[in-house]
Amino acid sequence: MTSGSTITAKIETWSRDSFELLDYDATDITKTIIKSKTSCYMVRTDNVPFFIENPFTEEFSKLKFLSKIQAFDSKIHTDYFSISPVTSINEKNLEREQYEKLWLVVKAMKNKAGINGYFLGEGDVIRVGRCKFRIKELKNTQENGMEHFSLCDMLSGNDDDSEELPHNETTRSFVLPCRICLSEVYFPENPLISPCKCGGTMKYIHLKCLQQCLMSKLTTKSSDCVLSFSWKKLGCDLCKKTYPYKLNLQGRTIELLEIPKPPGQYIILEALCKDKSSQKGLHVVHMGNKACIKIGRAQECELRITDISVSRNHAKLNFIGGNFYLEDSGSKFGTLVQIKRPILIEENKDIRMQSGRSLISYSLKLPWTLIPSCFRTSSSLFDGTLTNKNIPILPYNTGIPLSISDQYKLLAYAGMPVKFNEKYKQNRNILYEHNALGANSSYEMEDNESVGSCEEVEIANAEEAAEEAQCEETNRFEVTAFNS
Repeated sequence: MTSGSTITAKIETWSRDSFELLDYDATDITKTIIKSKTSCYMVRTDNVPFFIENPFTEEFSKLKFLSKIQAFDSKIHTDYFSISPVTSINEKNLEREQYEKLWLVVKAMKNKAGINGYFLGEGDVIRVGRCKFRIKELKNTQENGMEHFSLCDMLSGNDDDSEELPHNETTRSFVLPCRICLSEVYFPENPLISPCKCGGTMKYIHLKCLQQCLMSKLTTKSSDCVLSFSWKKLGCDLCKKTYPYKLNLQGRTIELLEIPKPPGQYIILEALCKDKSSQKGLHVVHMGNKACIKIGRAQECELRITDISVSRNHAKLNFIGGNFYLEDSGSKFGTLVQIKRPILIEENKDIRMQSGRSLISYSLKLPWTLIPSCFRTSSSLFDGTLTNKNIPILPYNTGIPLSISDQYKLLAYAGMPVKFNEKYKQNRNILYEHNALGANSSYEMEDNESVGSCEEVEIANAEEAAEEAQCEETNRFEVTAFNS
């Protein structure tokens, strides 16, 4: 599609290729400017990116895709372009080495209210140096009486799980014991379950015993405002099966890892990893009475990340007006937010993105017209009618996450009416299960397809076991009587 507008991309490419990083202080930079009036792709074959309208050429196998530029030209909307990441072409998925992820540059960013940084939303994926984190959960409600609260106290006060089982009418006894506490007694809140492939006397384990066992495998670090958990693999020590992060117990969804959550405003960051052998991590950041949390490699940073690509004072988490903002502190390798949905390029609103080792500044120039700008139709740009591959084009830096591409979730975040189709209703609990807290949730979806989902497990039932035992006894008696 051809547009009357012109999109301009000013590109700065670092000569070194290192973990798709870009040194913002480097001097060995190649600068170039490219323009387009049509829908196209931004690709690179060796070093400097360029636009290409038709990627299906003899050089297709050598192309690495950076972004897709979509032109819009209609009676409803003035000429605009959208920028979106490329992971597939003509419904055919690209191999991971055929594309580069698209990131929004946080440095020197401001919103309409003049607040520095990026307005974080639940589900956003941020990158600090080469370390990636997913925003698992946000709570921006302030509470009174938080002056003397400490995360250390919350962690130390969470060790009272060794309570005795209640002896009442809900208590049952099973023929096989729990392999941890060796008790045959269970009740609905703490059933005996079979979460792995083990059999015999090792088949069943109390839900609470399993949760306590997994929590004991976590390495915990705590300070006044940050609680960090790390682990390598959470699975059965006998059959080696990796536990799912959630269990389905007769319609109830139970999280295996019960991460304590503080009162008041907090944000939970999940460290992402590319393979099962990597260290996984979870950081609970409690703002308390603080308005700013520093992120970096220095000792004085509240959220300390010891990777060499992270600057000593890399970024800040700011709590302003009841919202969380991510602000860059002049870092060497930048602070980024992953883009998974299309972003509209508007006039007089330049936007900076990073793809691999290239920094790309996009700008839009509308065609000259006699119609004043105040009469141009632009109020409906973000009403959900403008889409790219059925994904609604919504404003960015407004709290609507950039790192989510599901149209229903995006419309819900934007406060627009959502009409679920039947297929989505059946599968929506599975579509985003990898975003839940737990053992297998820390993988990047596009890099690892084997993300564990919510698993239904067998629950011990004393009545069924008694009936089976009675049937076996009856059959044995009948066989004995027949033989005699």
